[in-house]
Amino acid sequence: WKTTLKTTMVDVEAGEFRGHKVSLWDLLHSRYIPEESRKEVLEVYEAGELTLEQVKTVVTTIVTRTAAAERAEPAAPVSGPRAEPVATEAEPTPLHGD
Repeated sequence: WKTTLKTTMVDVEAGEFRGHKVSLWDLLHSRYIPEESRKEVLEVYEAGELTLEQVKTVVTTIVTRTAAAERAEPAAPVSGPRAEPVATEAEPTPLHGD
């Protein structure tokens, strides 16, 4: 099954893959596919629950959506949610008297 994924080439018009044919294996191991998604797709495919065509659809959809999200928010890190600053009220400083 690994050989099949490594030799099956697809066109993905997204991100750094635009205009190039790339193997499903390379797409699965690209920065566009979260590790948990990659593991799940590989497990389900290896178990025979997904066809090669279904793997193509799932992988190209994830890559396309992730690349589109990057274009929409170029400042957002791909690895996780953005940290939002949290406003906190300042604690009053007690006055020290004699």
